[in-house]
Amino acid sequence: MEELLALLPGPVVPHDVVLTAAIGQVSARTLIAPGPLPIQPYATTDGWAVTAADTQGAGPYSPAELPNGATLLRIGETLPSGADAILQDWALLHEPSPGAIEPVAPGEGVRLCGGDVAAGALLCREGERLRATSLPALLSFGFETVSVRRPRVALIRCGDARAEAPMHDKLARFLAALLEDSGASPISRAPMPASLLPAALADAAAGADLVVLLGDERCAGSLAEAGRIVVHGLGARPGASVGFGVVADVPVVLPSERWDDAYAAWLMLIRPAVRLLSGAAVPDPLRARLTRKLVSLVGVLDIALVRRVGPGLVEPLTVGEVTPGALAAADAVLMIAPSSEGFDAGTEVDLQPL
Repeated sequence: MEELLALLPGPVVPHDVVLTAAIGQVSARTLIAPGPLPIQPYATTDGWAVTAADTQGAGPYSPAELPNGATLLRIGETLPSGADAILQDWALLHEPSPGAIEPVAPGEGVRLCGGDVAAGALLCREGERLRATSLPALLSFGFETVSVRRPRVALIRCGDARAEAPMHDKLARFLAALLEDSGASPISRAPMPASLLPAALADAAAGADLVVLLGDERCAGSLAEAGRIVVHGLGARPGASVGFGVVADVPVVLPSERWDDAYAAWLMLIRPAVRLLSGAAVPDPLRARLTRKLVSLVGVLDIALVRRVGPGLVEPLTVGEVTPGALAAADAVLMIAPSSEGFDAGTEVDLQPL
């Protein structure tokens, strides 16, 4: 992985996008609340705007008289100057003159200034992916655009008449979905014969930050013809046939043509590259205990899929392979070092998110 990342120039240049179109993309700047929200207190329930101190000691036999012109507010309406609470109708005696028969506390029935968001509050960190749940605060402060980093990743597949071409299409759709979910911009190209791959690689490298080449063993030859191969085989299970190289200073990843190798390429090469290019923060590992023993092959990095079965507990699903069914059921990934023979049941391990 380090060799691939060393080929990258660093995070891509940020650009501004419409706020709602930036969901899922990596923020290029830390976003701070420019002021309090709300700016003025407002009612969170229907009732009469009052000064809480004026209602203290009020009761059914000694109502606190409301001032002339007391304001009846609806939810969301701004409190008049001097008011700091809402007296609901059930606590109001109407005759012979309006009066409170229950005391209210300051802020009761009210959202005070800064009660939703304090001035200077953190809305989104640089390197974090923008979430839809951030929109209410950002829209309330008038953010219309945000600055994001979205790497361009070209997906090229060998698409001649060979029987495996449909599989390449499925893998391309799978990787495109992973890229979209990570905040990258996949650029899918139409299938093409192997003879056209060298030219296609050179063309893709001119317009992308990273290239992914899907196909059979001939792809390595096409990469060597268009540029150079750096690594062919990762010493991992799965991932033994995964490799990468470079064309015109742009890294090219070879995920092979199997589900498990493609996902190994994603975990070990593509996702780290996308994170570096987008400036995304690497999430902290998840900690959990294994419910049963897990055996690993010494000498290779084993990839294990696990699923959550209880608070702080995970169950191994596969070791050294990634099947579509296990991937659909998994919650996290365990990367087992080549020096390890595995883990006993009850061992606490570090996990990566899918």
